[in-house]
Amino acid sequence: MNIFNSSIVSITSLLFSLLLLSSSSISFAQNSRSDNLASQILNGQTLNLPSSVRDFVILIPNEAHESPLLPKEQRLINQPYVPQHLFAPAKINIAWFSGDVGHTRKVTLEDQNSEKIFDTSIKFNSISPTVEFNDTGTFSYFEKGANKEDLNFVMNGTITINDPRMQLNTNTTLDSEYEMMSTLMVPTKDIKKYTDLLDDNKVDILGQESFIDLRETGSGGANQTLLVLGSNSQMDDTIAVFKKITASLPYG
Repeated sequence: MNIFNSSIVSITSLLFSLLLLSSSSISFAQNSRSDNLASQILNGQTLNLPSSVRDFVILIPNEAHESPLLPKEQRLINQPYVPQHLFAPAKINIAWFSGDVGHTRKVTLEDQNSEKIFDTSIKFNSISPTVEFNDTGTFSYFEKGANKEDLNFVMNGTITINDPRMQLNTNTTLDSEYEMMSTLMVPTKDIKKYTDLLDDNKVDILGQESFIDLRETGSGGANQTLLVLGSNSQMDDTIAVFKKITASLPYG
């Protein structure tokens, strides 16, 4: 009986050691640089943030106001906000950056009781004021009447603030060296020019995924690239880089 118990203890200790070894090899950087973050956004319209992130900028992509129900597809990416659904730690600051060329976008934010807590207009190539989220729960934001051809179309997204006690159940427990994260969409053919500019301004690419935009009808392969970015610079400095990139994009 003692030998049996000793064997069980030894096996359990070995399994526990292997588990620790396996988990210790996982880091935010390793996970994201395999492009899982960008793929997660494209495939599931969702992103889970690590607990260290204090600021996040949601992208309003070009043609975000176009309805998917119109006869001819005009969208580039499959969601009106990138990411459309964000899971984030408490006490995070969130803002919206508009890359929708030639349009002024609106964002109305509501709490769990459908009470409006934030409302703003955002011109193209501009950023909204930041909103600090202290309470846990799921918040919704939207813009109605964004498309004149489909009056029923509503741009919508959600922000879920995680209870710290529940973070073990999400990938928000992964370590990150960045206090600010964001997303950006750029043409694939010019990717080196944009990534060089980001690198020169200390904005790191944590993940990237190239894809064929939804309105593309010809061949030629992936023509858009989604970037997931991290920075420890001041938000204003990082957004200045975004503005420089977005102003030069060949979207019309």
